[in-house]
Amino acid sequence: MDKYHFWNKVVLPILENFVAPYSVLRRIYIQIFLLSIAVLINAVVFIHYQHLDWISAIYAGVNVVTTVGLYAPDIYQMPSDEKLILTFTIILAVGLYTSILQSIVGTLISRSTWNDAKARWRGRHMKGHTILIGDGSEILSAVRRLNRFNIDYVVLTDSKTIADAIGGDKVILGDPKNDENLLAAGVKEAKNVIIIMKDDMEALLITLKVQKLNPPLQVIVAIRDSSLSDLFKTAGADLVIPREDIIGRIAASAALSTNVAGLIFPERAGEMIIGIFNVRKEGKKISDLPADVIPLAIIKDGKINPYFTRDTELESGTQIVVLGNPSAFQKIRDLLESK
Repeated sequence: MDKYHFWNKVVLPILENFVAPYSVLRRIYIQIFLLSIAVLINAVVFIHYQHLDWISAIYAGVNVVTTVGLYAPDIYQMPSDEKLILTFTIILAVGLYTSILQSIVGTLISRSTWNDAKARWRGRHMKGHTILIGDGSEILSAVRRLNRFNIDYVVLTDSKTIADAIGGDKVILGDPKNDENLLAAGVKEAKNVIIIMKDDMEALLITLKVQKLNPPLQVIVAIRDSSLSDLFKTAGADLVIPREDIIGRIAASAALSTNVAGLIFPERAGEMIIGIFNVRKEGKKISDLPADVIPLAIIKDGKINPYFTRDTELESGTQIVVLGNPSAFQKIRDLLESK
């Protein structure tokens, strides 16, 4: 399990109930505080006029503020100033209850705004997550797989259709080219970003912005025009996937694995995704990789080399790009990355 998974899945949901700007609890902090003051005032009044002990006085004060009425001293025996103070606190409490109800209802009825605010707050506070940026239908397919693999992610899209289709509080509706939206998605602390835009020039601009905001971030971009690959690499993309020839590259690797048909025939693709791994160990070969993954390319000095054999040795400092089920990725990390 990713070291940040507990933070993203357990700690953040608890924190947001108390500190997030959209939180219902945060919006009624003042009302709760004033209700506590009203209870305290009532308790002091009952101690002074009714001669109750502190515990009994607080109990009586809560009853008066909540208008439950379980404790009610003889009204004919109460001094006038005691009646005035209790009347004031009851009126104050009723006003606070109304304000609390309005805050709760106002937050809940603006559901779409609420979800967007939740996604932005979570994105800014998540760590080691994936940011998925795009405006095409491929984003929906990617989201389904991320959910299936229980990967922490935030989606940033300027397409309301895509945002509505995803729903929930993991999608930010906004221009991906805007720095504030990228920061809201958590680009500073993300593990990687996947960019799938309809317009390659927009994808290039987003790549440049992402690299400016977080240079070490791993950036994967899918492009339509393969002639722009070098331009994207210069802009800082770690992996550029030309959409029209990716199938050809994988087919060319068929000699290395019998699993290629799973991608060529999408209905039998299973749960195959692309993974990038840093080679830190010496003496490892392509043939040492798990049999159920497909090696696609070796990245050295920023250049992609799709030509290799099973006996090709993986040099320390390079990267290997593979296609396979993510369940096998831990084996690859242990094989290549663990010191």
